[in-house]
Amino acid sequence: MKRVVLMLVGGLTIFGLMGAIAFAQNAAVTLTEQNGSGQNGTATLTDMGNGTTKVVVDISSTTSDPQPIHIHNGTCDNLDPKPVYPLTTMVNGHSETVVNVSVSDLLSKPYAINVHKSTTQASIYVSCGNIVAAVVPAMPTTGNGDQNAILSALAIVALGITLLGLKLARRKA
Repeated sequence: MKRVVLMLVGGLTIFGLMGAIAFAQNAAVTLTEQNGSGQNGTATLTDMGNGTTKVVVDISSTTSDPQPIHIHNGTCDNLDPKPVYPLTTMVNGHSETVVNVSVSDLLSKPYAINVHKSTTQASIYVSCGNIVAAVVPAMPTTGNGDQNAILSALAIVALGITLLGLKLARRKA
């Protein structure tokens, strides 16, 4: 009977872990124009595991000039001018970077994403957004697209363990 209980608990534990993996914490940022730039946009922060976060930023941009972009302490209303996490320079309104900080750390205190006009006019802010939690389920990315295969394999193992436990429970009853 002890073995049956352990199998049932094991199967249910794997299902629980799958839920935790499938709903990793993310953040969404709405970037709003500053200084009449007209540059509005969004940023999506995806927890990659191991204390890293993928930051993808897209803004409406009328310039092909490279635009520095960073994560700063504070909010857009009270921004610390010294960047904490540099992001890949925005080109044609797009930036994609993996930073060495978890999404949960970025949500633990006020942070904002700030876009500068250009490398020569970095003191002019053209867009800013406060980092806030998103209610979007996401799967962690391993970089090679195998997360669905991992979750499928876990689901099959969990189902097999649970069914075996139920079958053994019926035999003992």
